[in-house]
Order: sequence, then structure tokens, then C-alpha cells
Amino acid sequence: MVGFDDLPFADWVTPRLMTVRTPLADMTVLAARMVLRLLSGQQPETIRAEVATELVVRDSSGPPSATG
Repeated sequence: MVGFDDLPFADWVTPRLMTVRTPLADMTVLAARMVLRLLSGQQPETIRAEVATELVVRDSSGPPSATG
């Protein structure tokens, strides 16, 4: 099982949830730049932006434990 955004509870549940961590601060900066360009009458530099993500491997990515 895999979650998304690596929220804190992913590390608190049992089994600990494997997630994809996204750079929310970077995404916010990119979105704000696009909005500011649009508000000033300019076209965005691009209509698509890609940011790097990170796979955070935890217990939910492995086989079930012997205890269930």
C-alpha cells in the first residue's frame, strides 16, 4: 500500500505507510510565479511544471509480518 504527500500520520500507523514525498514548498513557488505572470498580463513561462518526488519506503511495502 502506498500513500501520497508523506503526511505525518504515515509514520504513525501500523504498518508504517510507504509514501511519495512531494516538494510542496517548490510547488507553491512555481504556482505563485505562474499566477503573478498571468495577473500582470503575461503568459506563463510554461503551462506544465515538473518537480522531483521521493519515494519514502516504509513497512507497508514489504510482505506481511509473521504476527499478522
